[in-house]
Amino acid sequence: MAFPAISTGAYRWPMDDAARIAITAVRQSSAAVAEVRFVLFDAAAFDVFSARLAR
Repeated sequence: MAFPAISTGAYRWPMDDAARIAITAVRQSSAAVAEVRFVLFDAAAFDVFSARLAR
């Protein structure tokens, strides 16, 4: 399953909020998925998602 960080670029949705929503959705899902990929544009987005995942 791939999760792109949609709307965090041109529409300027806050990256931290996008990370919170995406990670919460994955963690609370009851779907049997072997792998989830967060599709991120740059290192800054990666850093935000990494920090959220560490919580």
